[in-house]
Amino acid sequence: MLQSAQSTSTMKAVYFLLCLALARNSASNIVRPQLLPQMDTLFVQPLGLVNQFQQTYQETKQQHQSESTSFESKESKEHLSLDDINDYPSLFRSGNKNWNSPVFSSVITQGDQIPYGDTIEWQGVQIAAGPRSPVKSKKDIERIFKDAYKSMQHVSEDEKRMIHKTFEEIDQTKEDLHYNATQLLKQHGYGVEEHIVKTDDGYLLTLFRIQPKDTNEIQGEKKRPVVLLMHGILGSADDWLLMGPKKSLAYILSDAGYDVWLGNTRGNKYARNHVSKHVSNPDFWQFSMDEIALHDLPAMIDFALQTSEQEKLFYVGHAQGNTVFFALAATIPEYREKVAMMYALSPMVYMTHVRSPLIKMIAPNSQFYERLHEQLGHSEFKPSKELIHTVGGNMCEKEIGCKHVCSNINFVMSGVDTADMDFDLIPSIVAHLPAGTATRVIKQLGQAVVSHDFRKYDYGSKINKKIYGMRQPTKYDMTEVNVPVALYFSEEDWLAHPADVERLHKELPDVRDYYKVPEKHFNHMDFQFSKKAPEVVYKRLVESMQSN
Repeated sequence: MLQSAQSTSTMKAVYFLLCLALARNSASNIVRPQLLPQMDTLFVQPLGLVNQFQQTYQETKQQHQSESTSFESKESKEHLSLDDINDYPSLFRSGNKNWNSPVFSSVITQGDQIPYGDTIEWQGVQIAAGPRSPVKSKKDIERIFKDAYKSMQHVSEDEKRMIHKTFEEIDQTKEDLHYNATQLLKQHGYGVEEHIVKTDDGYLLTLFRIQPKDTNEIQGEKKRPVVLLMHGILGSADDWLLMGPKKSLAYILSDAGYDVWLGNTRGNKYARNHVSKHVSNPDFWQFSMDEIALHDLPAMIDFALQTSEQEKLFYVGHAQGNTVFFALAATIPEYREKVAMMYALSPMVYMTHVRSPLIKMIAPNSQFYERLHEQLGHSEFKPSKELIHTVGGNMCEKEIGCKHVCSNINFVMSGVDTADMDFDLIPSIVAHLPAGTATRVIKQLGQAVVSHDFRKYDYGSKINKKIYGMRQPTKYDMTEVNVPVALYFSEEDWLAHPADVERLHKELPDVRDYYKVPEKHFNHMDFQFSKKAPEVVYKRLVESMQSN
C-alpha cells in the first residue's frame, strides 16, 4: 500500500511538472510570438549589435563544445531550443532585448551561420542582406532613397544644432505641448464648437467650428462664408492651429471673417468611434481613401452647410485632404455644386514621381513590398520603431542628427526639411503627429506608384472583379471634377512631385490658379508649418477667396 501511494504521488508530481512545462511554452508563444522560426529580411539593428551577437554566438558555441554536456552529447536536441537561449549572456534576456524588434526572431540551427548578419549600407541606410533579402546591392537602396537624400543636403550645421537644442530645452511635461484643438483655440481667446457627425456607414467624426474673437460678428445678421479645412495624411484638425494666431491658416481665415470648420477623417484621434465597431477590432480599420472620400467628406460638408444655413463652402485641403476631395467630386456630381472653390495645398493625386522612400517601398512592384505588407498588417497604421528606422529614419538621423524628428513617421514619410520652421514649433509637431489612419490608406498610395493612375483601392483581381466588375479597380476621372480649383505646389515636395501636379493640372477642367511656391526649399509639411507659409501661400489664398 505504501509503495502504491508513493508511486501515485510520483506520477502526480510528474504530471504536475509536465503541466508546468506546457504552460511555460504556451506562455512563451503568447508573450513572445516573434520567437517563431521566421527571420525578418528587412530590418537590422546597428552593426555593433550584429557583431556583438555573432561574437557571443561563437563564444558560447565553443564553450558548449568543450564541456562534457556538449551539443553532440545532446542527441535529443536537433535545434537550439527556446530554453537554451537562457544559457546565452544577457543580450538575449527579456530585460535587455527589445522584444519589439523582429531581427533575431529565429530558432537557430546548430552550426548555421547567423542569417542576415551582414548589411548593405548607403548614406546611412542600413538594410539586411542575405539569400532571401530583397537587397542585393547598394543600387537597390539608392534607387529608393536618392531623391529624398538630395533634398536634405542644404540643412546647415547651425540649423541641426538648433533642432537639438530645442528638444534639450523643451519641457515634455508642459501641458500646452499636448493641447487638443479645443484647448489650442481657447488658449488664444477663440471660441469653439465641437460637433459629432455620423457617416452613413457608422463612423463618428468630430468637427470643430471656430468662433471669432469679436462677439459682435457672432451676433450680427450677416452670415460668414464657410470654409472647411481638411488635414493631410496621418494628420488632424490640430495641424491647422499649431503655429498660432496670425500664422496658422485657420486663425488667419477666422480673423478675415470666415466661418471656419476643421474636419477629421475616420481613424485619426478625433474620429476613433463607430456605432458598432470598436477601435481595437481590425474590422474598424478596413477602409481606404475611397471610404473617406465617399462617406466622411459628404457627412462633414452637409453638416457644415446645414448648420451654417449656407448653400456653398470653400474647401481647403492639404495632401490627403485633396486626394479624397478629387475622388468625391469625380464620383458624386451633386457635391460639385456645394463647393464655391477648392484650394489644394500639395495636391497629392498622382504618385508616379513620388520621392518618399516609404511610399516607394510599399508600392506592389517594390522588392520590399512583401515584407512591408507583412510587417504593417491589415488594421491601424502603426509602424514599429525598427520599420521607421529602415524606411528613412536612419538616413534622416545621419543627416539631421535628431532622433526625435527622425523617429517620427510624418517627418520620415513626408520630408525632414526643418529649415523653414520655427525650431520651437518642432516638438509640438512631433507631439501631435501622427494622429492615426488605416494601413490600407498608406498601401493605396503605394498602389498609385505602380498604376500611374488615380484609382480606387486594389484588392487583387479576383476581389476587384466582385467589387468593381473588372480586374482593375475603378479609375477616378479628373475631367469630371467640374469645380473651380487652385493648385499650390512646391519643387521639393516628397509626396506631390511637380511633374505629377502638372498632369493633374492638364486634366482638371477648371483650374483658376496654378501656383508654384517661389521658395527653393519648401517641402510637403511646410504648407502647414513653415514660418514663410503665411506670406508665400496663405496671403494669396485669402485674396483669392475674397475675390470669389
